[in-house]
Amino acid sequence: MVRKLFFIAVLLAAWSGPGACIAAETPFSGRVNTDGINLRLDATTSAPVLAVLNKGERIEAVAQSYDWYKVRIPAKLAVYIKKGLAECIKYTDTRQMSPGPLAEQCLSAKVLKDRVNIRAKPDEGAPILGVADRNEIVNVVSETGGWYRIEPIQNSFGWVHKKFIDKADAGVAQEPAAQQPADNVTVFIGTVEPYGMVFMRSATHKLVTRENKTFLLKGNRATLNALNRRNVRVTGKLIDWPKAKYPVIEVKIIEVAN
Repeated sequence: MVRKLFFIAVLLAAWSGPGACIAAETPFSGRVNTDGINLRLDATTSAPVLAVLNKGERIEAVAQSYDWYKVRIPAKLAVYIKKGLAECIKYTDTRQMSPGPLAEQCLSAKVLKDRVNIRAKPDEGAPILGVADRNEIVNVVSETGGWYRIEPIQNSFGWVHKKFIDKADAGVAQEPAAQQPADNVTVFIGTVEPYGMVFMRSATHKLVTRENKTFLLKGNRATLNALNRRNVRVTGKLIDWPKAKYPVIEVKIIEVAN
């Protein structure tokens, strides 16, 4: 009986040990340590290759499965959403120099349904890389047939073998710990307006709430431009940056408010 209990205890320790390590190891930011590394659709060498990563590229690992890291799709990868599932948000380019009516561009689109598939190619049978939620704003790069080519959304992932990833260390420039956002997210409702200069770069935006409070928005510039003067609902992390005039919202999801 004692031997049986000991054997069960050993099995439980072996089972819980690796799981605990996995939980402790992710999420984290890291860098690719070798050129020509495959980002795959699944955690196996037989899975389709989504992109090739090179030494020094940053990755964000969100989970681990045995010897593989699940990472967010890099911005350089083209992904697609079906046009009928997203509504274009027209942006008028006021900078055009030629005479005549101002040209309208489709720089962003609002997802119209729940759990819309984001695919690797403009094809219904292409691999699914992620899922977008209703009212989520996606950044449009171009249009092809009945599809929008978009920037990868936050909720889209691939897999990389862990031996090709080094965790970010003291040698990699990091934001000061005091400036890291909290884990929780908050919802803000207000109007997007242009802001000028912030963090030594131009043309970011601010959110003015119904209570007349002002927040700076840290997000994709094209999306924010498309939502200028619009009432929006912002889901994001609040960052109290010492050098900023106003607190900053790191935008996770931004959608048009009713």
